[in-house]
Amino acid sequence: MKTASSADDLLVADIAKFYADPLGFVMYAFPWGQGELEGRQPDAWQINFLKDVANEVALRGFDGFNAVDPINFATSSGHGIGKSAITAWLILWIMSTRPNCKGVVTANTAEQLRTKTWAELGKWLRICITRHWFNYSSGRGSMSLVFRDTPETWSVDAQTCREENSEAFAGLHSAGSTPFYIFDEASAIPDKIYEVSEGGTTDGEPMWFMFGNPTRNTGRFFENCVGKFRHRWNVRSIDSRTVAITNKGRLNKWVEDYGEDSDFVKIRVRGDFPSAGDLQFISSDIVEQAIGRQPSDDSNAPLIIGVDVARFG
Repeated sequence: MKTASSADDLLVADIAKFYADPLGFVMYAFPWGQGELEGRQPDAWQINFLKDVANEVALRGFDGFNAVDPINFATSSGHGIGKSAITAWLILWIMSTRPNCKGVVTANTAEQLRTKTWAELGKWLRICITRHWFNYSSGRGSMSLVFRDTPETWSVDAQTCREENSEAFAGLHSAGSTPFYIFDEASAIPDKIYEVSEGGTTDGEPMWFMFGNPTRNTGRFFENCVGKFRHRWNVRSIDSRTVAITNKGRLNKWVEDYGEDSDFVKIRVRGDFPSAGDLQFISSDIVEQAIGRQPSDDSNAPLIIGVDVARFG
């Protein structure tokens, strides 16, 4: 007869096999097809995402001593695709397979962080096969998941993204393991938070995951997805209409009401960044089209002068 201790030793050995296999962990750790997961499976985009993470882990081959390049994923999407679920899976996979890892999770608002992102983690932890390894807290001002035996060195904390709280994102080092960041609704997170977080990706096997509706065509999330930093990131854009769990009727009504190429549909359905920013009079796609045109010489044309007035008039 197996004792509780020997059974847990077997579980540790099983979980260790998923160090470079987050999809395998997700399929093993949760009771798919039972209880609240009856009739449910990860969506195709989530499966492909987790497979890509596995490839990045294998490519780096972290040996526990020599630092490797960060694993960076930036995902823009429409509404309702299951971003919070995959965020919870990533946290539980990293925490379960990497002793002494250190993480920080944030979202665009304290309410989003507490009631959506962190609450989703609690939901999946409750049905996770490794749940007894961890202590989970969700109180205001104290949201954390820690390994019960060594909470000081093996933990992930939820932090608000206010600029005055930026120091909470600094110094996230775990030279022999994985320091990791997860940003939910990343488009609205201040650039200062991104800048400070860079310092936590210099040792160990760092990972950085960003998810969000692409609400702004400026800022670091935009630059990571389609701008100057894109070459450093594994980028994808998820159209809500391609995801099994979304309400297709509601999405199609939005398209009918606003138009396929409207910024509303781009942001909330297609997972594309808007053509115009909040303070932008002429949209970026019109400017890009103008730049691409060849000037013509017409001596009879009227002389027109354009003036770029400073912001706010």
